[in-house]
Amino acid sequence: MLDITVIGAGPAGSAAAIRLAQSGHRVRLYEKSRFPRPKLCGGFLSPECLLDLDELGVLDPIKAAGASVVRRTVVSSPWGAYAEAPLPMPGLSLSRDVLDTLLLQRARETGVDVQEGTDGFNQVSNGGWTVVATGRKAETGRYFGVQAFFDHVEGITDQVELDLIPGGYVGFVTQGGRVNLCALTTQENLRDTGPALDAVLAAWALKNPLLGKRLRNARRASAWQAVGPVRMGLQRLTEPQRLFAGDAACIVDPLMGEGIAMGLRTSALIEQAFQQTRCPVEEAYAHAWHEQFDTALRAGAWLRKLFQPALIQDVCVAALQAFPTLLTWLAEQTRPPIYENLQPNSNRGAV
Repeated sequence: MLDITVIGAGPAGSAAAIRLAQSGHRVRLYEKSRFPRPKLCGGFLSPECLLDLDELGVLDPIKAAGASVVRRTVVSSPWGAYAEAPLPMPGLSLSRDVLDTLLLQRARETGVDVQEGTDGFNQVSNGGWTVVATGRKAETGRYFGVQAFFDHVEGITDQVELDLIPGGYVGFVTQGGRVNLCALTTQENLRDTGPALDAVLAAWALKNPLLGKRLRNARRASAWQAVGPVRMGLQRLTEPQRLFAGDAACIVDPLMGEGIAMGLRTSALIEQAFQQTRCPVEEAYAHAWHEQFDTALRAGAWLRKLFQPALIQDVCVAALQAFPTLLTWLAEQTRPPIYENLQPNSNRGAV
C-alpha cells in the first residue's frame, strides 16, 4: 500500500484516484476549484468511454443524470459538402460540470480523501508518489478553443457534428436540453474576425452553409468560455515518482473526440503501472501509454492538418459524402485500439 497524491479532479484525475483507491492505496485528491464548476469541453463521451465509465462505477449515474445519446457523426465543408455516418455504437453527451461532479462523488465513495479549493502543488511533500492531472498548461501554440451553450439550434438531434471553416471547425452536440457549441480555430482566424466572440461566430456562419443554417435562429444561453493558446500533442508523461495524466500528459486534438476517453483510460494505465513489478513504475506507464495512444494521435494530427485549407476541406468532405464508410474508417483510425472487448451488443452501452 502506497500513499499517492493526485492533483486535479477532472476525468483523468478522479478516475486515477478511484482506481488507485480500489487497488488498496491511500489516495488524497486535490482540486483547486470547488465543484460543480463550468469547464470548456465538447462533453462527448465516445463509445470507447463506456467500458471505463462502467468499471469506475459511474455509467449508470451518468445515464440517470440525463446524458444525451449520440448515434451519428456529421461533417460539413465551407463549400456545402455534407457527410454523415452512424457511430459503430451509440455514445453519450454530458456537460463537464455534471460529469466531473459525478466522478468526484464516486472518488469519495471509494475512500479517496478529497480536498477541494486547495492547490495540490502546495501540499505535495518530497518522497511520495504524485499523479498530475491538472489539464492543459501550454503557453505557446496557434490554436484557441471557445465554447458556449445555445438554444434553438436547428437540426441538432442525435449527432455529433463538425462544421469545418478555414483554419478550424465548429462542433455541436446536444446536452441537457441545450446544444453545446465548441469550436477550435487559429490565432490568425480570431485576429481576422475581431475579439467579440458573438461577432466571430456570426462571421464563421457565413463561411459554411450548414453552420449558417444551424445558427439562423440560435440564441446563446450561457457565457462564452475560451482557452488558449493550445499546443496539441504530447506534453510530458513522467518525472521521478510523478506521473502525468489527461491533458497534463497530452493535449488531444478535439477533432478526434477522444479527449475524455483517453483521460479515463490513462487512469487504468496508471493503476497497472503500480501493480506490475517488472520495471520502474514510470517506465511501465510511459511504455503502456505510447503503445496505446501513439498511432491514434498521429492519425489525429494528420487529419487536423489535412482539414485546414478550405479547398481541401471540401474535397475531403465530398469524398466522405460519396463513400460514407470512409467516415467510419477515419474515425476508427483516431480511436485507440484499447476497447476490443466492448462489442455492439454490450449491455453496458449508451442505451
